[in-house]
Amino acid sequence: MCTDLEVKTRGKTILDATGGHAGVEMRMAVAYTEGVAKRGLDLTRFVDITSANAAKILGLYPQKGVIAVGSDADLAVLDTTVKKAIHAEDLHEADYTPWDGYEVAAWPSMTVLRGQVMVENRELKAEAGGSLLKQHVSSDVRNRPAC
Repeated sequence: MCTDLEVKTRGKTILDATGGHAGVEMRMAVAYTEGVAKRGLDLTRFVDITSANAAKILGLYPQKGVIAVGSDADLAVLDTTVKKAIHAEDLHEADYTPWDGYEVAAWPSMTVLRGQVMVENRELKAEAGGSLLKQHVSSDVRNRPAC
């Protein structure tokens, strides 16, 4: 659950501030806008950065992070014809957004879980479900320099 604005802003110093921000719902739209639309990032590289690489690092590839026979078919679909400003009322789990007024070049239009449409055009189509997968970060990844 996201932290609401009242809790987020009640701290007076860095020592009592509540960390994080309400941004997960907008993450893909913002990443697409900044990477692909504004800077010309190749779509294959965008998928690598937002999906495939994380699945590989966490030992979940190719079950996750790729569209292929035998993979889970979990997809977030962005409509790149939608241009709109983000507002708090666009969110489901927060009453504010640090992205308020920011114009995106794509908007989430569908979420697919193991091949089943879960959300389409902001409407819930199926009951939440799923299972947790055991993640494993290989020693090869853990031993690499952080930068």
